[in-house]
Amino acid sequence: MSLWTNVRGQGTDLVLLHGWGLSSDIWGDFADRLSERYRVTRVDLPGLGRSAPAGDMSLETVVESLLAVAPERAHWVGWSLGGQLALAVAAKVPERVASLSLIAANPCFVAREGWPCAMAAEVFGAFAESLVGNEAKTLQRFAALQTRGSVSARDELKQLKAVIADARPQALAAALQLLEADLRTALVGLNCPAQLLLGREDQLVPVALADEALRLNAQLRIQIIEQSAHLPFISHADTVLTRLMSLIEYWDDAHAAG
Repeated sequence: MSLWTNVRGQGTDLVLLHGWGLSSDIWGDFADRLSERYRVTRVDLPGLGRSAPAGDMSLETVVESLLAVAPERAHWVGWSLGGQLALAVAAKVPERVASLSLIAANPCFVAREGWPCAMAAEVFGAFAESLVGNEAKTLQRFAALQTRGSVSARDELKQLKAVIADARPQALAAALQLLEADLRTALVGLNCPAQLLLGREDQLVPVALADEALRLNAQLRIQIIEQSAHLPFISHADTVLTRLMSLIEYWDDAHAAG
């Protein structure tokens, strides 16, 4: 499985992983600003954007495909589904992940016993069923849900719809199954600097996740961004950029001292 990538900038390596139903174009201006300071690799996930769908869309296979196109060592930034995949990468090959930034990402996206801070299983199932023969309308509804409650909902929705229109995803159902992964043990076992950025108004990843995530990993840095929904890197780009740069500088300083 060969994935489409775009590399811009120079310096410390960053990898950006996008969410379900979209392409890496969703990073837009945010990626441009990062590339002024770092060497940024954007990846289109399999069957989404310019990457061809894979016959095997298992978590293990997708992680291997990401590692095949990623720098040998990088700071990984994952949004939503991309955050889960970045977490899976860190669990599999920790030596290749300098730091981990999870943006509006849940290590266990679908609720289950003992993990209520997630999407209800019946809601997730209904969403998956709605894709059958109705992908375009389902994607539009999903876009609206991601922006609901944000201070800049209208602008975010416009950007989402533009990326969806260009992405022409070919593997929506298969990629959706990746969201069913339970990566809580990966979060527990993290041995790199990591942070979780959550939008206070997010309708998909509840803010209650903050406390649960800290119970799994007390070293996790957490910031809740007010007036933000599921796309804080668009609605509050300056805040998110500052957090990313802070974590990278922390890693750089620690290794310079060591």
